[in-house]
Amino acid sequence: MSKDTATVAKHFYAEAYADYLRSGNLYEATCKVAYDLYLRRGNTPSSQEADWAEAERITRDWPHTITETSQVHLFDKSLAKTREWLKEIEAELGLTNPNEAYRVLRAVLHAVRERLPVKETAEFAAQLPIMITGVYYSGWIPNDKPARMRHASEFVDRVEAELPKNLDPVRMTQGIIRVLGRHISKGALEDVKRNLSAAIREFWMESLSEDRVEAGKR
Repeated sequence: MSKDTATVAKHFYAEAYADYLRSGNLYEATCKVAYDLYLRRGNTPSSQEADWAEAERITRDWPHTITETSQVHLFDKSLAKTREWLKEIEAELGLTNPNEAYRVLRAVLHAVRERLPVKETAEFAAQLPIMITGVYYSGWIPNDKPARMRHASEFVDRVEAELPKNLDPVRMTQGIIRVLGRHISKGALEDVKRNLSAAIREFWMESLSEDRVEAGKR
């Protein structure tokens, strides 16, 4: 893409480009451009592959436009977002410090990761703040054969393996599921649930429904 063409594309898809500069998430920006292409076509049926290829062509040079200053901004923004998540987890679970919140979040994210194929693992990661993405991927070995977990207790046991001994693994897991439910897109959550067994999926739904009940009370 020429410099002039890249400039036009950034202007034409200004919202997606602005979001990219704020988040640094090129995959998410490309998704937005692909959807924008669909809308600009008047919602008429076409090839999803063609839309995606065109969106990738439009966004592929965007990383080269990020300056050192904007990289610092992205880091600061991600750090602030991570702190927000940890504070929310502390409040949700009645924890006393961000280190505990971090360990609980990491434990649940790793359990989720072990149930996802490689493609879904990456798509879920794209929903997380950049610094939490690093936590999510820590120690990951790509494998398209997810760990076998049929029962909710097996999922909770996987979480418990990384938790401090004084924390209730069921309550911690349910709390993180509720937090994820507030921040992760509906589509991404559905992708996760599709890769869970029926019993674990039910456990997730029960956890999320508790959040809706509390929201109704407020």
